[in-house]
Formats: sequence, C-alpha cells, structure tokens
Amino acid sequence: MKLASGSSGSKAMSIYKPDLIAELIPAKSAAGFEIGEDFDSILKRVGFVEWYNKDSKLDEKLSSNAGWIGVKSRCGLPGGPYKLVQSLIYMNYVICLEFEESLRLYRIDIGKGYGGSLFGVRPGDELRNLERAGFGILFNDMDDDFLLVKDESVLEGVSFLTDYRASLEDAPDQTIQYISIYDWSLR
Repeated sequence: MKLASGSSGSKAMSIYKPDLIAELIPAKSAAGFEIGEDFDSILKRVGFVEWYNKDSKLDEKLSSNAGWIGVKSRCGLPGGPYKLVQSLIYMNYVICLEFEESLRLYRIDIGKGYGGSLFGVRPGDELRNLERAGFGILFNDMDDDFLLVKDESVLEGVSFLTDYRASLEDAPDQTIQYISIYDWSLR
C-alpha cells in the first residue's frame, strides 16, 4: 500500500537533506535530529513522504530512494496486542527515524553513507576500532547488537549492529552496519 503526505508539489520542489556529517551523541542526537522531537514537527521539516506498509515490497524502492520514505509496521504477537511503529527512512537506510505510540522520536539509526562519527567510528568501520578508542564491547544477545562499556558501566543511548550479529568470540572480525542512538523511555 502506498500513500503520500506533505504538500502537493513539494516532492518536485525539494527534498529535505539532513546533516549527514553531524556527530552522533548517545541518547541525544544524530543527523540534525534530536531524540524526543515530535512526529508532526519532523514530518513538517521532511516534507513529502511516500508511505508504505512494512509488508509491501520495499527493498527495490529503498535501493533507489533519493529522498524520504515512510514505513508503517505493527510490532507484537500475532492476534495482538501490537504497537504501531512509524519509520522515516532517508535514502537506502542512511538514516532511519523511528516513532512508536508516544509519537516522539525514540531512535535514530545511522547506516553506511553517513559521514558523521561517534568516537571516531562510523558505519563501515571495524567494530574493534571501539576498543582502540578505550571502550569495552559487550554483545547483547537479546537484540543481537553491541553495547559500549566504560569504567564498568554500559554507555546508555547507543548500540551497534554488525554484519554478523554474533559475539566477538564467535566472529572476531565484524563491520559496523548501523549505529543506533536512542532513548527507550520515549517509546
């Protein structure tokens, strides 16, 4: 299913281009977006968005996408209960903004093609570069992502998805695919 939002003619006029070199700040911001911003203000800034359901065939559309695409999906158990998740995706997952029931931006995923970094690391870099930056790396087997540890505490508001989604013991050479900046309390 495909729907459109934004003012008519806005797609032809211009596509909002986010800050692709902004530094990533855990639990705070990325790409010029702030965690906690409301859905309507971001949608107004982004402008024209083509909306699709998660079960639509999106891969081909995303691979050639030069602007923003919206995706609506249901998360939960078959037969309910479920939550509606709305995502705004820029290009081919260079940036993904995620909203749940609160309609507040709770997660920003940054993918390959993004120029900003966190502690000198960006998508496409080796995960072990974070060790050289002075962090411990903890595999979170609940979500198949990696968390950072500093002074025996997990750094809140950031995680890393890799090409293997397995512990470093099982796959020692992993490449960062996405960096997630988030605040789970805003879901």
